[in-house]
Amino acid sequence: MRCRYVKFIILGCFFLCLLSWSGTHKFYLSVTQVNYSEKEHSLQMTSRLFIDDLNSLILERYSIDAHFETKDQHPLAMQYLEVYFQKKFKLIINGKALEYQILGQKRDTDVVVFFIEAKDVYLNDIYELEVYNALLTDLFDEQQNVVHLKINNQKKSFLLMKDKPSGLLKLD
Repeated sequence: MRCRYVKFIILGCFFLCLLSWSGTHKFYLSVTQVNYSEKEHSLQMTSRLFIDDLNSLILERYSIDAHFETKDQHPLAMQYLEVYFQKKFKLIINGKALEYQILGQKRDTDVVVFFIEAKDVYLNDIYELEVYNALLTDLFDEQQNVVHLKINNQKKSFLLMKDKPSGLLKLD
């Protein structure tokens, strides 16, 4: 099982690095890391998505040129993206959807890294965590979303796609 996790990490990092160095990309991939912070009692996440995919998404769904992470970024771009995230990315603990916030974003080459947090999460109350990640699968049939979970020294990775948008971690 550990070998499988390592393969997902290496594959995800390899593709993301490789694709971020090219002007355009032929692969549709996002990588999301979910960690539990015992100190903060929260799930802290980073989600990496290609800028051109985000711009295409906002143009297609909301008819605005977003220009993510440029000086011309549309003032409503993040607002629309947050609405989209709430529909397409969900954390479900013990069958109940968890509220989260996008705290910020930064550019990393051709990718936008989003910083996300779900507060008031207590490990003792969690027996299963489901991650639903259908980001960009409605726009790109080939979209793949890699999700890495690290909770209570348990690690699990998922490769989520249009026909399999969620993965489940059962805690010991």
